Amino acid sequence: MVFEDVVGIYLAAKSHRSKQRDLYSLKRLQPYFGGRILAQLKRADVRQYVVDRQAEGVLESTIQRELRFFSAAINFVRIEHDRPDLPNPVVRLGLGVARSRVRWISRQEADALVLAAGRFARRPHLPNFVKLALHTGCRKNELLKLEWSRIDFERRVLQLEPENTKNGKRRVVPLNDEAVSTLLEQREWVRCYAPRSRWVFAVVSGSRLTTIQKGFRAACDRAGIDNFRVHDLRHTFASWLVMAGVSLYIVKDLLGHSSITVTERYAHLAPHVGRSAVQLLLPT
Repeated sequence: MVFEDVVGIYLAAKSHRSKQRDLYSLKRLQPYFGGRILAQLKRADVRQYVVDRQAEGVLESTIQRELRFFSAAINFVRIEHDRPDLPNPVVRLGLGVARSRVRWISRQEADALVLAAGRFARRPHLPNFVKLALHTGCRKNELLKLEWSRIDFERRVLQLEPENTKNGKRRVVPLNDEAVSTLLEQREWVRCYAPRSRWVFAVVSGSRLTTIQKGFRAACDRAGIDNFRVHDLRHTFASWLVMAGVSLYIVKDLLGHSSITVTERYAHLAPHVGRSAVQLLLPT
């Protein structure tokens, strides 16, 4: 079996929550492994792929994600198609521990970003998206796929169903004053221009907005904010809370992390917690 056979079987048989991410990984793997017979592939070949990707300046976390996809495809075919003879040269290939990226902005930068997002805009979607992401910690698609029926203004919460969350678990997200105000502004636009749409980020046709990448990058450029991605709005939400003294366990629940280990990437932002704790010790 060649690379395309294995990956094709895997993609056709699995219902992927991260389909776009898998396709991106495939796009990077294809030029190197395309047409190659898996039975003849050695670990040295995979290591060379890693070296080449690192030479391109690619983050280790990205390379790991690409290799996890490749390994999962091989293992799926091995098990589901009874091919124990199919080697997996990717499995347990150590790359070291990738450093988690935590990029956040200050409140002043956030204000500048919101203003830049609204400049030249014909609709309020981008600045409202930025404000909601900063004040709810929701992921990009959790917001872009948000429906009005899942927002309870009276209880001041929005509910994310399992099919809309990364870990497949239902999550209730509390809404602060800024989030409520932003949603009310967005609702008014939808009532005027797409009154029959069920989507929070509806367009005039009634369908939903599917991407904000281009507008977001342009807004960052206008605001003078470098090296900042859409997902970093979520990092900013978490960072602001931790620096304000909020427990990592509460931040974990708000973000919908499956493990506190993931949330601990923000622990270094709260050194004041340790300083306060040691003051509780009595003199000996």
